[in-house]
Amino acid sequence: MELFDPRTYLLVTNLLGVLCALVLWVQARSFPEEIKGLRDWAKAVGLIAFASGFSALRGILPSLLTVVAASALFLFGQLWVIVGLLRYCGRPVVWRPAVDIIGALLIVIVGLTYGSEHYQGRLFLMALAHIVFSAFGAYLAWQAQPRGFGSRFLCSFFVLGLLVAVYRIATLPSVTDRMDDLFDQGLIQQLYLGFFSLGVLGLSIGFILLANERLRVDLEFMATRDPMTGALNRRAFSGRAKVEWSRSQRTRQPLAAVTMDIDFFKKVNDTHGHHVGDQVIKDFCQRTGQMLRVPDVLARFGGEEFVILLPDTGLAEARQVAERIRKEIAKQRVKSLPAYTISLGVAVAQAGSGNPENIDALLALADERLYQAKERGRNRVEA
Repeated sequence: MELFDPRTYLLVTNLLGVLCALVLWVQARSFPEEIKGLRDWAKAVGLIAFASGFSALRGILPSLLTVVAASALFLFGQLWVIVGLLRYCGRPVVWRPAVDIIGALLIVIVGLTYGSEHYQGRLFLMALAHIVFSAFGAYLAWQAQPRGFGSRFLCSFFVLGLLVAVYRIATLPSVTDRMDDLFDQGLIQQLYLGFFSLGVLGLSIGFILLANERLRVDLEFMATRDPMTGALNRRAFSGRAKVEWSRSQRTRQPLAAVTMDIDFFKKVNDTHGHHVGDQVIKDFCQRTGQMLRVPDVLARFGGEEFVILLPDTGLAEARQVAERIRKEIAKQRVKSLPAYTISLGVAVAQAGSGNPENIDALLALADERLYQAKERGRNRVEA
């Protein structure tokens, strides 16, 4: 059954792969350095494209290029796909075992090309390698963050490639050892080459979707988080606070606000330098965050000033939370940092009480209590 000339499939794959590699390379240049892997994927798709181009010229160019070089380009292209995924996921890349195995496979392919001319054996080795790379790629794509449409799309293409390679091995008994079997116009060979062409496009789209989702998550984080501490910034806190206020009024549950300030922080900067001051802020935010519940909201208002919202929390419970935080911070957990303390102000709004009347008033009341704590000696909680 003739659908298309197999040589045409391979030439189309070559052109498509070159275009996809170019797109990935342009994407890599425009994306932040923190999103890794795109350059590796561009190299991988480029290598696979040239492998397809060499294969399409079988019978025109020497077998050294159309068989051995094409096989090498294809295997190293798949390896670079895995390298890109490892780097994208922040995992270490170990080259040596994979390169050694590919080298051994190429030696066998040379023997099957110039020795026994065993086309069926070469096809088995390449399909087996494709199965291994596809299985590992599917696993990495499934684990890649964020777990959204991009990772699932990429994983599905790896799985599909694995199934096609398994099917190709299962149909090997129907393959003869003739040099022109690559251009066999039977249905099985055409489906195999057709998916090969489609796979280059599908994997490229998957890589771009995955990187775009990571970029979106990073931009959302940058727009809502303080870059030093990871706590919500003032703008994001304002939106979240309005939501919690509305929920508190609707459910008639209390909402507590705790404002905090690191005592004598200017002295820390003047004595130890701003770098140490930054480390103190990070240490405070990390230790405080570990003592909060999932629904609690921690935000940095600027400098050494922080605010916590405690949903469904009355005055007595909010004061207990504040005291726990104060006592924990007073302990010098990191010996390389100077000891420091904090002052805290606590205020609670209860629906129907009439005071405070909105979220801004609640925060202003907590600020008043914070100033009282400072005036009364610092390292204390006022509620």
